[in-house]
Amino acid sequence: MFQKLLFITFLVLTNSVFAQNKMSINAEFPDYTNESLMLLQGDDGGVFVVANSSTDKEGKLTFDWDGEPGFYRISGKDGFVDFRMSGHKLEFSLSGSFKGGDLRFPDGDENNQYQYYLSEFSILNESISELHDDLKNQNEKDNLYKDLFTDYKKVKREKRSLLKDLWGSHIDSWSARFALAQQELMSDVKLKGQKAEDYYLKHFFDFFAFSDSLLAGTPIYYEKIGKYLKLRDLEGLIEIGNFKKIKDVIGNLFWLTELDPDSQKYLANYLMNKYPEETYTEVYHIVTDAYRVLNTCEYVLNTRTIRNRISNYKQIKKGWQAPDIPLYHSLDGRIQSLSDVNSELTLVVVWSGSCRHSIEMLNEISNLYYTYKDLGLEVVAVSLDNNLNFWKEIISYNDFPWINACDTDGLNGTVASQFNVYVTPSLFLMDPSLKIVDVPQTVFQLEKKLMEVFK
Repeated sequence: MFQKLLFITFLVLTNSVFAQNKMSINAEFPDYTNESLMLLQGDDGGVFVVANSSTDKEGKLTFDWDGEPGFYRISGKDGFVDFRMSGHKLEFSLSGSFKGGDLRFPDGDENNQYQYYLSEFSILNESISELHDDLKNQNEKDNLYKDLFTDYKKVKREKRSLLKDLWGSHIDSWSARFALAQQELMSDVKLKGQKAEDYYLKHFFDFFAFSDSLLAGTPIYYEKIGKYLKLRDLEGLIEIGNFKKIKDVIGNLFWLTELDPDSQKYLANYLMNKYPEETYTEVYHIVTDAYRVLNTCEYVLNTRTIRNRISNYKQIKKGWQAPDIPLYHSLDGRIQSLSDVNSELTLVVVWSGSCRHSIEMLNEISNLYYTYKDLGLEVVAVSLDNNLNFWKEIISYNDFPWINACDTDGLNGTVASQFNVYVTPSLFLMDPSLKIVDVPQTVFQLEKKLMEVFK
């Protein structure tokens, strides 16, 4: 019964998520006349452009699009402004530049509080940075250095006080959480070189939580990932091929998302988009391995078999000829093997009824199935359960509408061994000749490929 409730809950959620409304923004940017601007938003794959528009000769700006309330960013060539829309319409103004101007939202709008926090931090951060630079150019024995250092410590205390106040007293408000997420602690001026870098790295996430569902998938979220990867010099590690350290960096990021499965998906999609398999094979598989450890069910097999399957699984990519596996215990009597399926694209899902991740993914795929079935998609879900009655109950509870089959030999059976399956769920997208089109790791990747094929 729990699985059925889970499915119903998911449908309610997805119906609200996918519903599109007419959205609009009317803004006044008098310092930006006749300038092109972009409206950005984050989703489970990264930051994307929602709409483009330009200010008129008076600086008036309008955006109209189909979407949902949420966190948005208007970006120009010299800066951006972040805000949250709680309704379908928003009006505000900006006097001055993006970086130092005065933003005004309607009375009672929490965006005003958010911008106030940001401006307070901006003043403190600017003072800390200027004093930090001045101190580096002074002799520690001079009186001027001592005076500057006193001011420096005072401003840093003020920032810590503001951080603690927001963290302790206002953490339930989105404005405080978003303002805190954008803050980073600068190391003490007396820390230099590696010690300064170590301090910065240690405190990089002090006021940012990957597991915060409010932050996940926003431009700030992806910005923070980008900064962290730059700080850890991931590009440099890739250039010299230091895959051991790359694995540590990516593994640590996934560890930070462990409390929020959605955040894990966002992170995986972002990294797989940034480092595609065709160009960054080793890095791509480090990402998919880290994701699969946290979002699949592993099973006990002897070490040699597991090692071989992991190695062989990584060879399954576009163009690989899938085997014409028998579909044991198929609930559709006409379909007895994979070659009997008549479709433009066939998605094979190897799953297990005892695996929570399998049930969750199949329920997500169910929503895509109804969208793409008439365009030529068919799903073949092959369970590895050894109890046929249990398997049938799971299908009945969740009302899975596609071709269902079950290999009761589990991981030792034909399906798992032929597709080198060692975890569930495992997905394989193929054409009518059973050649692999894609091996998606997430539903986002799957939908992206389906949109590409059926555009």
